[in-house]
Order: sequence, then C-alpha cells, then structure tokens
Amino acid sequence: MRRTMTTLAISIFAITLAAAATAAEPDAPAPASTFTVQLEGLRWTLTDYRSADGLSQVWPKSRPPRFSFQDGSFSGSTGCNRITGSYRLDGSILTIGKGLAATQMGCPAPLMAQEKAVIQALRRVATVHRKGATLELHDSADEVLLRFSLPQRTPLTGHTWKLESYDNGSAALTTPIPGSEITLKLDGEDRLSGHDGCNAYMSGYSLSGDALAFGPIATTRMACRGGPERAEQAGRYAAALTQAASYQLQGQELTILDANGKPMARFTSEATSSAQAATP
Repeated sequence: MRRTMTTLAISIFAITLAAAATAAEPDAPAPASTFTVQLEGLRWTLTDYRSADGLSQVWPKSRPPRFSFQDGSFSGSTGCNRITGSYRLDGSILTIGKGLAATQMGCPAPLMAQEKAVIQALRRVATVHRKGATLELHDSADEVLLRFSLPQRTPLTGHTWKLESYDNGSAALTTPIPGSEITLKLDGEDRLSGHDGCNAYMSGYSLSGDALAFGPIATTRMACRGGPERAEQAGRYAAALTQAASYQLQGQELTILDANGKPMARFTSEATSSAQAATP
C-alpha cells in the first residue's frame, strides 16, 4: 500500500513539474508573414539605371522604356530594343532568369550604352522594393540598380492638340499650309501619335514636371497627296518636335519649347479650336 502511495505521489509531482515547465516556456513565434511586392499587372516606366558612372537618368530621346511583369514573364524596352525574360518573385526577393532575349536594332551610341547597362543591371537583381508609384530593383548589397515609376497624370493627355504654328527652321513660328490638319496626342503611357499633314506618326515621350522630350519620330510611308510642299513641312515639323525640352500650358494652348526656352511649336486643343471656329 505504501509503495502504491509513493508511486502515486511521484507521478503527481512529475505531472506538476511538467505543467509548470510548459507554462514557463514562451509561446513559439508565429510564422513570419510573407509580403509580396505588387509589381504585376502594371506598366512601369524606367527612369534611372546603374552604370559604371553611377545611377543615371534614362536618355530623354529614347523610346519609352516601359516594363511589364506578369505570371513569371516580363517584357520591356531598353530605350532601343525590346527585351523579354522570366522571373521568380518570392516576397521581395526577385530572381531574373538567365535567358534574356532582345531584338537587334541599331540605335545612337547613348542608347546602345544605356541598353548595355540596363541588361547588366537586370542580371544582378536580387530584391524588389515599391513605395507608392516608385519601384526599385536592388542588388544583393541593397544598391539601386533600376528605378521605375508609374505614368503620371498630366493635363496634356485626353486632348487632340491641333498645330497652330511651328518653327520651320526660319527662326520664327509660321502657320501650317492651309488644310494640313497637323495634330498631336499624348496617351498618358509615354506614347504619342498624330498626323503630320501627310502621314500618321508615332513616338514616345518622357515627362517630368514641365520637362518634356520626344523620342525618334516614326511615320507611315504613304505618298503625300499635298505634294512636295507638304512633305517638306512634315519633315520640318518632326524636326521641331525632336528639339522639345519643356512645355508651357496656358488654358487650352500648349507651347513646346527647346532647351533654350525658344518656342518650337504651338498647339490648341481641338475642342477649343472648333469652338473658336464656330464663334460668329
């Protein structure tokens, strides 16, 4: 009987110690939540890239360097050629696949240097960070390699701008040939389009504050029905646009300025032009 009581007491004592030890142990930490950076389903515009000279701004005359990430595949532009590849995203850890493919178009030297630096930066990406409308890709040392932004809202979009006057190389603004109907549209995603009086044209643009730059102008190749004068006008209009460095907007009037602040082209909103034409 005594042996039974002793065994029972020891058992109770052991259970008591185990319960006390369990109560004294801290709760196990909850698994850390994984937060995945939201970069998919958006069109990111490259603004800065790292080269041997440090972090540099994208050349303003480049084509719109936009990137899209979706379901493990990305595509974009270096400002010259299109580039595609694969990626894996785990929280903020971003791994770019080794197999990058690009078109092989030749571009001006500054663009080719930019393209080389962008591709080299992509191969070194380790993490991704987003703050509002800004996206950054960092290397393993947490140094910024590539910086992107979402297209900014601007009063320049949502309009068809009709050319009222432009610099045709004579150091003064002149009106277009009657009936030319030269137009300009900016779509809010760094793409522009319009009609130069002969052909449809398109390009890219970069916008930061009141700084505005257009990329190389590409046009359709239809014969100009207006004759050689209109064809010459179209070429001079394109030359004026490519000198853009900033803009002024007063009401419904848009003025494109060169690097010295000289007006290169002046437009009015087509809706305003129509209203003025209808005024008796």
